[in-house]
Amino acid sequence: MIESGQIIAVLSWLFLLFLFHLSLYPLIKEYLPKIAVPVSWTAGFILTALATWYAVFCGLPPYTGLIPIIVAYLCTGIFHKTGHYKAIPSEWRYYLLFFGVFLAMLVVRAYNPDINGAEKFMDHGFLASILRTPLVPPLDPWFAGGFLNVYYYFGHWIIATPAMLTGIPSNILFSLALPTIAALSAVNLYGVGHLTLRRTRLLPVLAFFVVNPYFIYLGLTGTRAFTLLWDSSRVIQDTINEYPLFSFLFGDVHAHVLGIMAQSFLVLMVTAALVCWRDGTRARILILLLTALGLSVIPVVNSWDVLIWAPMILVTGFCLIGREYRGAPALTIQVVMHTVQTMIRERGGQWFQKPVIAAGFYLLLVPALSLALISPLLLGMHTQGIAGIGFVHTPTDIWQFIMVHGWFFAAFLFSFRSELRKVPWILLAIFPFFLTGYLSAALATLILIFVIRRRSGSADLLAAGGLTILLFCELIYLADNMGEVYYRMNTVFKLYIGAWLLCGTAAALMIGNELDAYITRKPGRTSRVISVSIIILLCLCLIVPPVIVSTIHGPHTPTLDGMAWLSQSHREDAEALAFLRTLPGEHIIVEAAGDDYQYTSRVSSFTGIPTIIGWQFHEYMWRGNYPEGWYGERGNHIRTIYENPDQTIPLMERYRADLLYVGPEEQQKYTISIPAHDLQELYRNRDVVIYQHQA
Repeated sequence: MIESGQIIAVLSWLFLLFLFHLSLYPLIKEYLPKIAVPVSWTAGFILTALATWYAVFCGLPPYTGLIPIIVAYLCTGIFHKTGHYKAIPSEWRYYLLFFGVFLAMLVVRAYNPDINGAEKFMDHGFLASILRTPLVPPLDPWFAGGFLNVYYYFGHWIIATPAMLTGIPSNILFSLALPTIAALSAVNLYGVGHLTLRRTRLLPVLAFFVVNPYFIYLGLTGTRAFTLLWDSSRVIQDTINEYPLFSFLFGDVHAHVLGIMAQSFLVLMVTAALVCWRDGTRARILILLLTALGLSVIPVVNSWDVLIWAPMILVTGFCLIGREYRGAPALTIQVVMHTVQTMIRERGGQWFQKPVIAAGFYLLLVPALSLALISPLLLGMHTQGIAGIGFVHTPTDIWQFIMVHGWFFAAFLFSFRSELRKVPWILLAIFPFFLTGYLSAALATLILIFVIRRRSGSADLLAAGGLTILLFCELIYLADNMGEVYYRMNTVFKLYIGAWLLCGTAAALMIGNELDAYITRKPGRTSRVISVSIIILLCLCLIVPPVIVSTIHGPHTPTLDGMAWLSQSHREDAEALAFLRTLPGEHIIVEAAGDDYQYTSRVSSFTGIPTIIGWQFHEYMWRGNYPEGWYGERGNHIRTIYENPDQTIPLMERYRADLLYVGPEEQQKYTISIPAHDLQELYRNRDVVIYQHQA
């Protein structure tokens, strides 16, 4: 059952999130009134996480990261903007959406809370490590002596920030993470609707939470509920085609899912740049700064996303410049040079007063400021990166392609229905793709040509970005160590979430504009019917798939404790882990090594205490063969520690391990023979003994 402590954790979590939001709300409300709630909420969350990171980086406690919030409140009082708080009740739709999505996703987690399966051990291990020992970079729980700078960990740091400040344990935090990401992302996309639509503002949120066409196809053809969700994310052969709702229901607190919040924030800020650029000097400055903030965390939350958003921000800057020159294309050399000359001629005080000059600075300062803001973290990362670039030699089957993106292509084709009749010659541009068998690339290219030809508003810019990603994935892949069969798996997997966000938002805006025009022609009851229909569809998306998924494993006592399942299936481990989670100080523990995606490395994963080696292939993907020879060696050393009493202490000292865990997994895997007389018994239950070595 959900205990009182869990309810208190939820309330304290929401209180702190609301505090982040209110710290920036008055400032944003004054200059960007339509989107003050989503912008202040996400920006406040990111700023506080950055502040805690910098505090720890400088050797200070994490709670000093609250200083920016305190300063923001003081500035609000000094500059007399507290009156803007009175506008909060009028923003009730934003808050209703946030709490509706948050509670819907929280119910999903309550009925399917287990930190078990897929990569949940890994994701919880990251969170547990950050909370147990807040360091920069955090300790790698699966590689004693190593750090998480081999992985883009900042998304986990962001989500751990409120828990660091309130004392929420990692097993509860795990259940709060994805409902928060889903709710904030929904509010961001609702903000996009507020900027661009009149009567159908919820459509971008609906596009965000809709299942893909294959989910519907599987349901109609009688696919069992057990495989319905999983199969709908494995449509394109030998790849992974996750979409946001799948990710939130599946439950991995993984980097690509945590990155959805920052991506949805940038979708909102790009739209704000195109819609609000002429709203005044301070509005332009604020858009520039907030966009830089959003872009700054992209490469350290999920590095793949920078391939999407660095070009998107540059194209947005060029669009802002080109829009100021009537009849001139946005990307001509003459336009850019004229803008640079104007920037040089004007004095500093005039720079942001003229939209075209401000656009030039947007183009220059957003990347520069984002890099400056995140450079200490970025320079400290040592990820593997990609091994090269190749051309896709197995094009996506057109049926599979439509089963993933069909909703959006239908919306695009409907929006461009008249254009297709006017310029049928455009079909000739995609003829080479037909000849070579790249039919999916042909479809993406056809819509992309229409978008570039029209270039009208934020919908077309977002669509161009999403379609370019899809075309990129059809023609090019980034090489990694996934082998020949799955050579393009990660390229599609990592980039498709961004493509869904961009294409989905663009499709929603296009359909929304059509519906707004229809409502204008036929006002009255039509408006209410359309609005109610959108709300019903959104509610169905937030209720039906979660119900299907939550009942997959049969009856489940609702709880937010992601470790509760251990008490049923691994009771001895559960009791020992509960002891270790309360053990103070810094430690390194020896536990059984094993295969990835199995019940291995469970001690380090659930406590955050580093072990000698965890899931080896994951560590190999992150750090390669550095330090040289570790792969295999560490696993062999663990076996020696358990089976050769003469080497137990020397090898533990080599890795600075002071704890030795002997439980059912270790007894099954090894022939246990340790020098118990040289070790102090720290804990014992029926099947688990934890020894301590005093160096």
